[in-house]
Amino acid sequence: MHTVLIVDDEESFLHIVQVILRRAGYNTLIASSGQEGLELAYSLRPDIIILDDMMPGLSGGEVCMQLKRDPLMRSIPVIMYSAGAKVRSPAYIKQIGADGALYKPALPSEILEAVGAHLEARA
Repeated sequence: MHTVLIVDDEESFLHIVQVILRRAGYNTLIASSGQEGLELAYSLRPDIIILDDMMPGLSGGEVCMQLKRDPLMRSIPVIMYSAGAKVRSPAYIKQIGADGALYKPALPSEILEAVGAHLEARA
């Protein structure tokens, strides 16, 4: 069973995405800040990360860049998940090294499709 780390400072989005993924059979880990997400990623090594871009302190983009610069972590797919305009820019997604992007609010089917596709590509 795959484990998905969801990092978002908005509790409602965190909960919704967690419910969608659990119902689909995924294990979930949650973090409500970029720093907490980074710590969980390193300690628990999830199979994939869904990461909000706009968070106070360490932004999702900064978390993604740190993970992708680390040879031990770069193979973990990172999907940015945000209502912000930056994640709609392919140049920004490439710059931070993310594997994909979802726009808030995403349909449950879009979330599951993105997670499934990135896990399949990694296998």
